[in-house]
Amino acid sequence: MRYHNSYSSVIQASPADRSQFLTGVAGWTLGGLVVTAIVSIASVLFVVPAVMGLGQWGILAVIYGSMFLSQSVAKNMVYGESKLPGFVLGTVAQGISFGFILFATLFGVGDIADGLLLVGQCMGMVVLSGAAMLVYVFTEKREFSLLRSGLSMMGIPMLVLMAISFIWPIGGIAGIALSAVFVAVSAGSLLYKLNHVVHTMDTSQTMEAGYELTLSIVVLLWNLLALFSRLRRR
Repeated sequence: MRYHNSYSSVIQASPADRSQFLTGVAGWTLGGLVVTAIVSIASVLFVVPAVMGLGQWGILAVIYGSMFLSQSVAKNMVYGESKLPGFVLGTVAQGISFGFILFATLFGVGDIADGLLLVGQCMGMVVLSGAAMLVYVFTEKREFSLLRSGLSMMGIPMLVLMAISFIWPIGGIAGIALSAVFVAVSAGSLLYKLNHVVHTMDTSQTMEAGYELTLSIVVLLWNLLALFSRLRRR
């Protein structure tokens, strides 16, 4: 993954440059989330029903493949020379994988109205949490060395277990505890990414920052939906 050798972080930039950077990041993040949302709805309607006929291993392959595209292939493209194609590929892949947890939420916790209410509640929690984290990281630079080490060790295993637990859910208290850990890890990842965007990234890296935040927000929303769906089914 490539970063600029000479950069001016947003916290060091002039007020005008800072405002322009944050506006650009917000725009790319919002755009990424909109694309992910549209594709996830299409995934619920078309992809998930088709993949269900392939069995558990087919479902796992599609979820893993989509996550790999968004977290690795597309991410490298965004930081490389094919930024826009990578951004589009990654957000589309996110939408395909997110369609599975959205399908489970809409049709697994009661009627569709209950599922939509849960989705709205979890989205509200993500927005409020993200806003609070943004205020927190703006107060001063945070090192988060322990958090960074923990995320390095747990990031990929968590994504793997997310997909596995969707296919073979762990019931009872153990399943709820595992989902709670996933929420904590994904919330920590969003906090770390916000700190990284504000204090480390070049002010020209609006697309890269927007993509990073889009990834983290979608993963946090996935895990919140999984946790509260488990709690509702108890």
